[in-house]
Amino acid sequence: MRITYLILLLALLAWKGWHAWRRGRNTFRRDRETYASLWEYQLGNGVSQREVQRPFLLRALKRGLLPMVKQWRLWAVVAAVGLLIWVID
Repeated sequence: MRITYLILLLALLAWKGWHAWRRGRNTFRRDRETYASLWEYQLGNGVSQREVQRPFLLRALKRGLLPMVKQWRLWAVVAAVGLLIWVID
């Protein structure tokens, strides 16, 4: 039973992680296309590549991970079931 729960938990995390990664990647790409002139302007004025990427990456991370964090009920249920399985066995 523990191994089955562990496999289900890993599958759930992988599925949620894949969707978060995809949402973040798409946001980063869309912002790069939308604000391409801003990107080039900042690079032309001597800003480093890392400093130019930072706001785009932060927005992509927020957009990708925030919905997963907001689903706290799902994670609470998963944790409660896990605790019950560990206590019962």
